[in-house]
Amino acid sequence: MQCVALVLLLSGMQMAAAQAPGANNFAVEVNGAGKLSALIDDFIDIRRHANDASVSDDELQRLIGSTPRQITELLATEGYFSPVIKSELVPGGARRVARFEVDPGPPTLVSSVDLRFRGAITRRDEAGRMADLRQQAERATGKVFRQADWTDIKDALLKNLLSRDYPAATLPQSEARIDPERRSATLVIDVDSGPAFTFGKLQLEGLKRYPRSRIDVLNPIREGEPFSQDRLNELQAQLQGSGYFRSVFATIDVDPSKPDAVPVRVDVTEYERRRLSLGGGFSTDTGARLQTKFLDRNFLGRDWRLESELRIDRETRLIDGEVTTAALANGWVPSFGGRFERTDIASETSDKFRTDARLTGPDRNNELSFALSYLIERQRIADADVNGRHALIANTTLTRRRVDNLLDPHRGYVAAVEVGVGVRGLLTEQSLLRLVSRITWLQPLGPNWHALLRAQVGQVFGASRTSVPGDLLFRTGGDQSVRGYGYNSLGVADSGAVVGGRVLAVASAELVYQFAPQWGAAVFNDAGNAADSWRAFKAVMGTGVGARWRSPIGAVNLDLAFAHETRKPRLHFSVGYGF
Repeated sequence: MQCVALVLLLSGMQMAAAQAPGANNFAVEVNGAGKLSALIDDFIDIRRHANDASVSDDELQRLIGSTPRQITELLATEGYFSPVIKSELVPGGARRVARFEVDPGPPTLVSSVDLRFRGAITRRDEAGRMADLRQQAERATGKVFRQADWTDIKDALLKNLLSRDYPAATLPQSEARIDPERRSATLVIDVDSGPAFTFGKLQLEGLKRYPRSRIDVLNPIREGEPFSQDRLNELQAQLQGSGYFRSVFATIDVDPSKPDAVPVRVDVTEYERRRLSLGGGFSTDTGARLQTKFLDRNFLGRDWRLESELRIDRETRLIDGEVTTAALANGWVPSFGGRFERTDIASETSDKFRTDARLTGPDRNNELSFALSYLIERQRIADADVNGRHALIANTTLTRRRVDNLLDPHRGYVAAVEVGVGVRGLLTEQSLLRLVSRITWLQPLGPNWHALLRAQVGQVFGASRTSVPGDLLFRTGGDQSVRGYGYNSLGVADSGAVVGGRVLAVASAELVYQFAPQWGAAVFNDAGNAADSWRAFKAVMGTGVGARWRSPIGAVNLDLAFAHETRKPRLHFSVGYGF
């Protein structure tokens, strides 16, 4: 009986504890804060403890008492420095309510911004630059004072100086003087530019396999040149793009006592001289793929780079080779190569041979290239006779890159204009002029959103479609053009096949929401087509959604697109952007 009584007593104590109005049975209400409610809900401690069964009544009272102070501090970051906050614990049945009535009051506005410069910037011909910085900072005048905006103003000032001429710049003192009665904020920033730096000699680390001349000829920086972070980035991109280095890191030692002729330190990790790779893959455009690649970075013992490839997929048989020689004294890089390709796409079978000689300029931001190409093609459509075509084309391409990072861009644009000319009688059947322009634009839209816009327009003038090799004509459709349609399935209908046309236009708009650092979701709409003439041109559309992954090898894209013309969905997979 004693045991039974003890069990009943313990059970009764547990039931009483469970039925007591403990701190775990309460809700939190924040009223009157309007658009600031989300900020308050995200950061007040009491909200995080609302369902914590271990919180006692005393702890609940402490949380209620400390919450007005937390709300006051949060509102101050948004420019509200005189809020009125009332708190109470409202009894209820099974669930009490911790209620906070918030009157943020009127916001505090920025009344003035005072920049005080010192350092070398005041002794050089930099009046215009200082005026621009003042004007940039003074845009905050009349706006609500927000801590995030205040931080952005200081970061932008410092970034402007650090990126050009003054890598030792500091903001030794900054102050936001708040007058709660007048609801005004005066922003005061002391800007010390430090000395003006200039570049010195190149110092190399990690160079073992390749000669120093390989780097010197690609170096865009000249001794005595004013410091610029963009120039360091350009040097890094030039070397990274040369194909000889796995990684490149360029920097200087920022010592304010030694600003003149500062050595440029370049740390490189070299690629091996030769590499043979065997592999396979899959593309939604061309299906399963087998390929082998051989790379020799010391071809003929001259430090030339040979790249060769053998590839087989559902629609293509390809053998390709290209040799890139050492850069010339002026930084221009010659290359030459040839390829044979058999394709069977949209009922058009082609055997194509192409050889190229190319000269590419050293400026990656404004890259200019000249090429001479000879193309031979044997085309067969269904059971029709073989059509042989050939052309010798002189080609010029100007590519303008204005992106935040040449290797992994997130903001800016890449635009290119290409002009090709063939003259009748010079290994060309009919004289022709080929013009192509394209642009890809990346733009962040806040912390988690960014837009991607693409456009391409092309036309072949002069020659008829049947006399121009297919590589000079236009087809579209696929992962990097008009999604929702098969690879190169959009073009000119001819005897049951789809062949290249003389005109092309493609446009694409994509919006991406980055819900995690490496992951995003996208919506997009593509439109475009190829035709024999603009009169016959009819754009088709593809609309869809996709997943985005920022992988170590670039942006990986998985898209599901609906083709408006065929009324069918199609899955697309690609890596990177089509610049």
